[in-house]
Amino acid sequence: MTDVVQQIKDRLNILDVVSPYVEVQKAGKQFKCKCPFHNEKTPSFNISPERGMYHCYGCGVGGDIFTFIEAIEGVDFKGALKILADKAGVQLTPVSPEKQSERDRLYATLEATTKFYVEELKKNPEALAYLKKRGVTDQTVASWRIGFAPGPPVSSWRATKEHLQAQGFSLKELMGAGIIKGADQGKEPYDVFRNRIMFPLFDQGGRVVAFSGRTLEVGADIPKYVNSPETELFKKSEILYGYDRAKHGIRHLDFSLIVEGQFDVVMSHQAGYNNTVAVSGTALTASHVQLLERLSHKVVLALDADKAGISAAKRSADIMLRRGLDVKVAMMPFGKDPADIILEDPKEFRHIIGNSVHVIEFLLSILSAQNLNPRTFKLRAREEVIPYVPLLPNKIDQDHFEAIIAESLKTTKDAVHYEVERATEILEQETKSASTAVVKLAEEKLEVKVVAPKRRDSVLAFLLGALPLCSEGTQSKLKKEISHIIKVPVAELDTLVPVEKRAEVMFKAEAFVNEQPRRLFDAEIIHSLNQLRGLIIKQELNSTRSLLDEAEQSGDQLLFAEKMARVSELQRALQDSPYTVEDIIFT
Repeated sequence: MTDVVQQIKDRLNILDVVSPYVEVQKAGKQFKCKCPFHNEKTPSFNISPERGMYHCYGCGVGGDIFTFIEAIEGVDFKGALKILADKAGVQLTPVSPEKQSERDRLYATLEATTKFYVEELKKNPEALAYLKKRGVTDQTVASWRIGFAPGPPVSSWRATKEHLQAQGFSLKELMGAGIIKGADQGKEPYDVFRNRIMFPLFDQGGRVVAFSGRTLEVGADIPKYVNSPETELFKKSEILYGYDRAKHGIRHLDFSLIVEGQFDVVMSHQAGYNNTVAVSGTALTASHVQLLERLSHKVVLALDADKAGISAAKRSADIMLRRGLDVKVAMMPFGKDPADIILEDPKEFRHIIGNSVHVIEFLLSILSAQNLNPRTFKLRAREEVIPYVPLLPNKIDQDHFEAIIAESLKTTKDAVHYEVERATEILEQETKSASTAVVKLAEEKLEVKVVAPKRRDSVLAFLLGALPLCSEGTQSKLKKEISHIIKVPVAELDTLVPVEKRAEVMFKAEAFVNEQPRRLFDAEIIHSLNQLRGLIIKQELNSTRSLLDEAEQSGDQLLFAEKMARVSELQRALQDSPYTVEDIIFT
């Protein structure tokens, strides 16, 4: 993996990676731009092509090409690796030509199917009229590649299958892509989607991986929506409809807008809410939340106001609050979804989203609307609202909502606080029970690592962050000495300090070097190296003295002699001559 990362870094200039997202301007040896991660008027986002790093003095973000893609595209390291490997033309893993060909053929099958559905839509007046009736513009239809799957009574049950077979796609490929499904023995497979308006579902990179089809027929036995089955390319728990287009909108608006269906997503984007996503054929999962929280920790749920929508809001809120997100709910009129409201009055939709309330206030309002008698109202709130309070990320927030609940229930805040503590105990017990097995497994399989003191971490961060400003000879010598001091292989040094921190140190150190004599920077390097050495020796000396005391108390003379010798050795090491500029710095 290290070789692949280095290959990508060798082939890609950080300026080439960053500049497609922001307008950059040259500033001396570096480049500057307005930070893509927070709103600002004066550029404070610095890019160093020479060092391959960036740092924003406004919001503090920094790193290399991998951390930039992780943040800007809302992906994890694996996703960033894939994006950059594709851009650099680097093969990530040795995949057999056969396997690679199979996946490529699946993507090709889905792309060909999408094009077929797009062309079929143009031929179907009923489907076009329906889209127009729902308020979807021609531009939105084209942008989202909305199409139509032919089927009875106008076409056969196998119209898509026959078209794609004529283009050279095999039954195995059509089955693997979720386009067709098997029939009874002796009969040919038939199309999964028939006589439906088709919404392609895209992965994070914008490639079609599945479909969702909305029926044009009416009938109790006809499902309104049909989604692709799970395939090698499509995992429902990992795909959010619209996420590939919403990433930048979520970051810019600083919240995710979650709706229920495809029409809600495309109409919300059409109305200017380009931060809107929806799940596809499943409830919101932890994987979905992980995608969203990379971009913003704020979420607004705009789900239907019916019983199913309220239940979905509760489930979603539970998952998101546990991960520390700020969850609000838009108070939707009963019987209307976002697409309906936008069609009638886009301004009203903006008003509803703008007046969204915290999920706890939402749940209280739902109970209040049921006109329950006072005692039932309080008991229902105890079971349905109060359990969400311990999920809030801080005590100040919890205190705030305890007061709101008390006021709504017309009871004392002390009574509410008591119930919150009760709910907290239940939550802690559930969490403890669920995690016991995981913790036990981790203790058995993972080495317990000692957390280094903050001072040592700070010194190490400076040394590793400042390395790019040194000559190759100095870098080599420094790495060798640091490796020797902390007893970590040279190849693993970069893993000890996050790249964001190293980038911050590097930019600040470079500014210092540009303003002060170079000898002052060199002196600080040597001082820090000596400081690190001293801290490590003293740390081991303290732990060895503790072991010495234990050996003395236990009467273990052999262990006592061994630890005594080590204490003497470490004390002598503290008296050794310190590093000098002449020892380390190569000009």
